[in-house]
Amino acid sequence: MALASAFAFGTLADEFTRHKHLVEHVTSQGCAYCPWGDHVLELLGEMRSDIARVSIHGNQGASDVFRTFKSSALIDFLGATAMPSAAFDRTPYQGALMQVVSAYPSDHQAKAEFFSDQLDNNITTPVLADVVIDAVYNDTTRLLQVMVNGDVTDNFQSTFGNDVTLTVYLIEDSLVAQQLNGTEWVEDFVHNNVFRDAMSNYKGDALKWNETATHYANEYKLTLKTACVVENMSVIAFVSRNTTAYRNVINCQMLHLSDLLQQPSLGDVNGDGLVDISDVNAVINMMLGKVDKVDAADINGDGNIDISDVNSVINIMLGK
Repeated sequence: MALASAFAFGTLADEFTRHKHLVEHVTSQGCAYCPWGDHVLELLGEMRSDIARVSIHGNQGASDVFRTFKSSALIDFLGATAMPSAAFDRTPYQGALMQVVSAYPSDHQAKAEFFSDQLDNNITTPVLADVVIDAVYNDTTRLLQVMVNGDVTDNFQSTFGNDVTLTVYLIEDSLVAQQLNGTEWVEDFVHNNVFRDAMSNYKGDALKWNETATHYANEYKLTLKTACVVENMSVIAFVSRNTTAYRNVINCQMLHLSDLLQQPSLGDVNGDGLVDISDVNAVINMMLGKVDKVDAADINGDGNIDISDVNSVINIMLGK
């Protein structure tokens, strides 16, 4: 029985949309059977549109070029002892959080279907919090600013307590590098969903609440390395419990930066393609009731247009 089920979470009605299911995949370039696990999870992603997968690299058999201090710390945090393995919404299945995801090629489809059924039948945590990702990227400075916010239900605290955190991952697709496959090295293996960084603490951050604790809003900034291809990157943000016994994901969302680059910039209130003093003035006028309000002026997504939104536009304009 999953630990989440012990709290009869399934009896609580979901009040928000479950955007995505988080799949935390532990892998390594030096892992001989990891390509099989990678293919199983690719099939799972083809079967479902609600998968947010992050491939967390560690060293096994050889030094992994995608391994970082944070990725190694994440592997330890998740308690992964085998590669390839994965956690699904951080919900244990038959007592195990990390599950082996590789299989013989003839069993790949059946394995993917098994994990899909598990997501439908075993992930019973109620969705009592929303997750909304807004972001702005400056191509000149390569500064990525991410704002994650959401409403929660009245019974959020009583259901989950105070041990709830927000985690924000940055992943990248289409990274070509070596990969051991059985006994042979593939020189041009395409690595997708690769964990590149955590914009939050890798274990998650406390939610930043409004006065009534009904809405949270956290902001993050990261200057992207020149080696990163922005169009191939995505942000994954999720709210989860964070105790020794329970780490189940409450809700998860994903934003492809390629979609972001095609959208108007955050802070461009008047829609002229620029973020400048005219946008600051527009927000001030809306705050004072001099002109009609527009959704673009609610920069921090808290449902109000106030001085915090004015400050947000100024910070975006200054590249802060």
